[in-house]
Amino acid sequence: MSRIVVLDPHRHGTLRFDPAAAGRGRQLAQLGRGEIALAAVDMPLAFVKDGATGQFSLVALMALEDDNLFAASGGFHATYMPQAVLLGAFRLVEDGSGVAIDRDDPSLGERGTPLFDGDVPSALLADVPAALRHLVDDVAAARALAGELARHRLLRPLRVVLRHADAREHVLDGLYTIDERALDALDDAAILALHRTGALAAAAVIAASRHQLERLRQLHDAAHPQEPIVALLQPEDD
Repeated sequence: MSRIVVLDPHRHGTLRFDPAAAGRGRQLAQLGRGEIALAAVDMPLAFVKDGATGQFSLVALMALEDDNLFAASGGFHATYMPQAVLLGAFRLVEDGSGVAIDRDDPSLGERGTPLFDGDVPSALLADVPAALRHLVDDVAAARALAGELARHRLLRPLRVVLRHADAREHVLDGLYTIDERALDALDDAAILALHRTGALAAAAVIAASRHQLERLRQLHDAAHPQEPIVALLQPEDD
C-alpha cells in the first residue's frame, strides 16, 4: 500500500529522485492525449473502463503478466517513458499548498538528483507541480478522446490469451481497443468530424500500436527464458 506524505525539507531533505528506477512493478501506465504517438513507438496502447462511471481512460501496456518489462536494473529501456510513470512518485496536494510523495515509490531513495538544496526545493522539484498539472490536463484530454471514440462506437473489448510452452494460459482481460471494422464503416460525415478534432489520426495510431504486443512477448521471453510465451492469441480477431 502506498504511503502518501506531504513533502517536507526537514523530513525528506536527503531524499533523491532516480528516474531510471521509475515504473518498476507497474503493468499499465495512464497516458495523456499528447503522449499517444510517443508511447506507441514502444508499447501497445489500449483503453480501460471505470466500472463505476463507465468512463474510458487511455493506457500503455508495459507488461503481459507481472513486472514492467521496460524497467530493469540499468534503467528504463524504451524510447519514451510515460509521464505518469516518470512522475509516479509525486502528487499535488489538494489545497495547492505543495507536493506530496509516495514514499514507497522505487524512484525515491538514496540515488539520483536531490529533491532539496538545503531547505529550498531543487530545480527538479521546482518543475514538478507544473509537470503534474500538465499531466492532469493531458489525461483529461485523453478521456475526452476516448469518449468521442466511444460515442462513434469505435471501441471494442480486447482479450489477449497468452499460451506458455507448458500449455498454461494467462488471459489479459478488461482492455479495449479500436474497432477497425467499425472505423472502416464510418460515413463521410463522421470521418470528417473525427478528422477535424484529431481523433481519427489518434485512433489510427492506437489501432496500429496493438502490434506492439508481440514486442512485449519478446521482452517477456528474454526476461523469463524458463517460462516463454509460445503464442499470443487475440480471439476478437476471429
